[in-house]
Amino acid sequence: MRTYNPDRRRFVRDTLCAALGGASVYSALGGMKLLQAATRAGTYGFADYRALVCVFLYGGNDGFNMIVPISGQARTDYLAVRPTLALPTAGLHALNAPASGFGSPGDGSSYGLHASMPELATVFNAGKAAIVANVGTLVQPVTKAEYQNGNPPLPPQLFSHADQSAYWQSSPPNNQPVTGWGGRIADLVVNANPANIPTLTSLGGQDAFLRGQDVNGYVMNWYGPNVVDFPYELSQTNALQNAFNALHAPGQVNALERTYGSSMRHSMATASLIDATLGAAGMPDFSGFFTGTDTLGQQLQTVAKLVWAANNNVPGYTGIQRQVFFVTTDGYDTHSDQLVRQDPLLVDLSRSLAGFHNAMNSVSLASRVTAFTASDFGRSLSNNQNGSDHGWASHHFVVGGAVNGTRFYGDDLGHTGTAHMPSLAPSASNPNDAGYGQIIPTTSVEQYTATLAKWFGLTDGDIDLITPNLANFNTRYLGFVS
Repeated sequence: MRTYNPDRRRFVRDTLCAALGGASVYSALGGMKLLQAATRAGTYGFADYRALVCVFLYGGNDGFNMIVPISGQARTDYLAVRPTLALPTAGLHALNAPASGFGSPGDGSSYGLHASMPELATVFNAGKAAIVANVGTLVQPVTKAEYQNGNPPLPPQLFSHADQSAYWQSSPPNNQPVTGWGGRIADLVVNANPANIPTLTSLGGQDAFLRGQDVNGYVMNWYGPNVVDFPYELSQTNALQNAFNALHAPGQVNALERTYGSSMRHSMATASLIDATLGAAGMPDFSGFFTGTDTLGQQLQTVAKLVWAANNNVPGYTGIQRQVFFVTTDGYDTHSDQLVRQDPLLVDLSRSLAGFHNAMNSVSLASRVTAFTASDFGRSLSNNQNGSDHGWASHHFVVGGAVNGTRFYGDDLGHTGTAHMPSLAPSASNPNDAGYGQIIPTTSVEQYTATLAKWFGLTDGDIDLITPNLANFNTRYLGFVS
């Protein structure tokens, strides 16, 4: 039982979160829709359990110093274009991907992970992690000539943190992020789960990813659900307590009060269920897999517990077939002192992702869970003195027992022949450089999302609903998970 006494501001914030059941403020209040709206009548029923875990790196991770060329022309170009950021080969963890053909970087070079990421390198080389190269927000394929001299459809406000993180999480038609693709997936599969258990859960706050048309993500803390904790002076006043309790009692006359009360009762019941589930008898102690991790590891440790509970007949938490989780970390906006600042971020990312996979593997659930990274955007390939500027495309990890690992994936979109990895040449001679070192994506978020949704069990037609721009790309599914 937590005993802290929050202040008034926190009380108001937690009351709103609890009242919304963790639902998004944008869709629940902004749209003036009922919080307990009936969910879309889905037709999915599954014979197994699967979970997707989105790991969002806020700030824009520099993938070019996370996955670093060790040899070949890419190494030569890397040293030339990043004179103050280039990492030495000593200490990099070699990635044992094929040297050529399917699953290779495709550019004739070899690559290694940042020196701070030995754990994730081990998972990659064991075949349970893959790299999806040069991913970014796109409406349709774009060449350098089209970007610089034409007028191709583009995502709005490129290089803006708020706009691009929303676009990454929503892949919207008509450039209007109304719902996120996590929410749209949940809309489709929610009826495969019991009504009282969240299909979509965030342990890292609210954002576009969580917004569905009918389903909104349940938001909780890494240590447990949001609860309404009365400030000390309120808890000592029975009249005020009774007035608050009356707000969520059944039978109110006003429609808004009834909606609020129904949502609050549902949220309180869900919080109670989650608390009981996390403390269930027989729950494994996963803490040993997350030694030295920060809040990202703590979030993933809680996800591991919920996944285990869903697969082990924990009372009240049974019958679940599909779940989506959203965890977050920040600090990746490395305009200055990047070599110093990125190091601890990648330490935590490596330990947390590898720890999560190893935790799931320890209870024979690794093949049922796929974790994947996302970020606002990549960083500029060129230096910004001792940091890097806002970029466009970046590289991402997919981790899990169902991942076809030890390989690089991507779609070159016809730009560079067969290479998944982009050119690292200086801007003037780089076919992937939009200008100022901002690398044009050769793999779209739509393709990344569609591949994950396919593994999740959705039909091609429903995947088109989730990724409305997918038809603009020749390759629907990238094949990194099966």
